Amino acid sequence: MMVQAVRRFLACLGATLALASCHASDGAARTGEPQLVLPASFTGTLPCGRSHGMRAHLDLWPDGTFHLGREASDEPGCEDDVGRWRRDAGSAVILLYGGREMPLQLEIVGPRILRALDIDGRPAGQGSAHDLVSDGRLEPTDVQRPLHGMFRYMADAPTFAECLTGRSYPVAMEADYLALERAYLGLRTTEPGAAVLASFDGEIAQRPPMEGNGTVPTVVVKRYVGLWPGQSCERAMSHASLSQQYWRVVSLRGAAAGPVDGSREPQLILRGTEHGYSADAGCGRFAGDYRVEGRAIRFQAPAIIPGCPVALREQQAALLRVLEDARAWRIQGQVLELFDAPGQPLAVLEAVYLR
Repeated sequence: MMVQAVRRFLACLGATLALASCHASDGAARTGEPQLVLPASFTGTLPCGRSHGMRAHLDLWPDGTFHLGREASDEPGCEDDVGRWRRDAGSAVILLYGGREMPLQLEIVGPRILRALDIDGRPAGQGSAHDLVSDGRLEPTDVQRPLHGMFRYMADAPTFAECLTGRSYPVAMEADYLALERAYLGLRTTEPGAAVLASFDGEIAQRPPMEGNGTVPTVVVKRYVGLWPGQSCERAMSHASLSQQYWRVVSLRGAAAGPVDGSREPQLILRGTEHGYSADAGCGRFAGDYRVEGRAIRFQAPAIIPGCPVALREQQAALLRVLEDARAWRIQGQVLELFDAPGQPLAVLEAVYLR
């Protein structure tokens, strides 16, 4: 649902921005619609999960882009966010479309005040409890979140075009950047300098530019996840479902997984919790039940484990251990990650749509 709404929004973005300009227009003045003066930063508290008030910093740009930073929290759905915003003609509400199922709704109370609304379009708190207020300046916040976008490397100048906003950023050569660069340069089917879809836990932070003074928003690769040649941002914006899905196993505990000596590709098929799962490391399927509660997941040990040739025994053992240790899951685009109880990554899998 969220993806369809984003696509509809992007399709009419040009017309929408003309109507939802952050600068007062003659038409808006005649209708008396409240206006925003942008670009600007808004700060205050927003409800999220079980929290009635979480500190938030929202940056809005007149091109329809937003960044939302929140205070650190382990609650699902309370992470930082980036994306596109829109405002319909005749409405005092802006909608923020980011990486969540439903857009965040904010009412324009005044040129420098936004008020959080609940899913039904009513104020989320009493009075001004959940207002975001601006002093008229833009002071960009750093945001940390899973990032999906088109990565390109040429002449020691890596760039990253983030999928949700369409914005392009330079990439800092720090943290886990080297893992991304090595994977990119190791691709044999990609022309030098070609853009390839990449996913990683990252940060958009202010960094000094290559030339000149001041700072520019820059992408920092915190934890490399994977490269997906042949995929595009359009597909990445459509989040795969966890169940009723065929998942190709890409890596297990950081080690690449794949067919060995003509064997089948390692796979995990989730048929829905009522029908269980089946998995295959390349030498025969094994199956069991699994349970999902929110972002928590548990796999039951298979009743029968097929024998494996020597070349595949290690991969089968690794897949079995991952299923045994998995306690949490996360999907970004077409990529599923499994995590253990402390939150350490166990496996990366890619959705495959069978014809």
